[in-house]
Amino acid sequence: MNAPKNYIGAIHAVQNKLGITGEDAESLKIAVVGVASSKDMTDAQRARYLAHLRAIEKTRLEHQPRTAAHRSADDAGDDRWSKARALWTLLAQAGQVQHDTDAALTAYVRRQTKVDSWRFLNGHQINTVIESLKRWCRRARVEISA
Repeated sequence: MNAPKNYIGAIHAVQNKLGITGEDAESLKIAVVGVASSKDMTDAQRARYLAHLRAIEKTRLEHQPRTAAHRSADDAGDDRWSKARALWTLLAQAGQVQHDTDAALTAYVRRQTKVDSWRFLNGHQINTVIESLKRWCRRARVEISA
């Protein structure tokens, strides 16, 4: 079997093991390598995407697995999600956000990052979301505690 097929098979196997749906997989591939289909990737892109999937898999082994499509109970313990959620609530209290819900924040995250689920964000994307919420708070003159 040639290398591209090995990569594709490994990619699909890890995606299945992680429970990543087709739509989420496309979003994740675009976020990681800029291509929605494994077949359209170069070998280098496949290797990078597979490494990203294996990093997610490793994180999952260290923590309780996530089964929800967007967020799970694990996110409640994620300080970065908690920070984003707190900023979102401040914006809602200031009348800047209509819906103070996890679903609304998840939709905002999707618009900012083009990634469907918080659990698929890398550190840079998470920081980008949090910093954009902080800038929004400053523009709206919403006071943020340290």
